[in-house]
Formats: sequence, C-alpha cells, structure tokens
Amino acid sequence: MSEKFTVERRGDGDRQFLDLCGVLDAEQVEHLAQEGYEAIRAGTVVEVRLGGVTSVDLIGALGLVALAREASDRAVSFKIEGYPPQLQQLLEEQGLWSELVEGGDRSSW
Repeated sequence: MSEKFTVERRGDGDRQFLDLCGVLDAEQVEHLAQEGYEAIRAGTVVEVRLGGVTSVDLIGALGLVALAREASDRAVSFKIEGYPPQLQQLLEEQGLWSELVEGGDRSSW
C-alpha cells in the first residue's frame, strides 16, 4: 500500500494550480488524471507543483506526460514546479522528459 496521495486543485481566474503530495505511482495516477483533466478544461494555464511528492514511479511520471500532452492539444500552458530528480531520470530514460518541460509555455522552476 502506498503513502496517501493528495491533489489539491484551486483556480485563480484562468490559472489552475495543482499541488501534489505523497507517492505518485500506478495506484494514484487515476486520481491525478481526474484532477488534471478538470484543471485543463477550466483554465488556460495549469501549474503543477510537485514539491510535496515523496516518490514517483514510471506510471505516475507518464500520467504527468499525458496531462502535458492534453494541455498542449487544448492550447493550455502546462508548467511544473519543484519536481523530484527521480521524475526527470525516469522520463529521460524513456525519451519523454522534453515533452514535460519543453515546447509552448511548459517550464520547470
């Protein structure tokens, strides 16, 4: 059983913020997807704050890539902040890191 995972979503005008905490893994990716797609539909900018993520597996990382792709398809700016080094390593191994942080207005701070 994984550590409790939470996604706190809030909006400020056209900006949507997702604050993630806990373990982002295969068991939790559906929760991320639900909140993420709602945020993408509601705003023109989605900022995902990953500072509270304690661990991430490949499925969790791919969930973030799926959200970034959906945002791009809908012309929504998608930004990540405070990501764990493990996330970058997992996605670089798959050749997908650039999909999360490059192109459009995607960035990491």
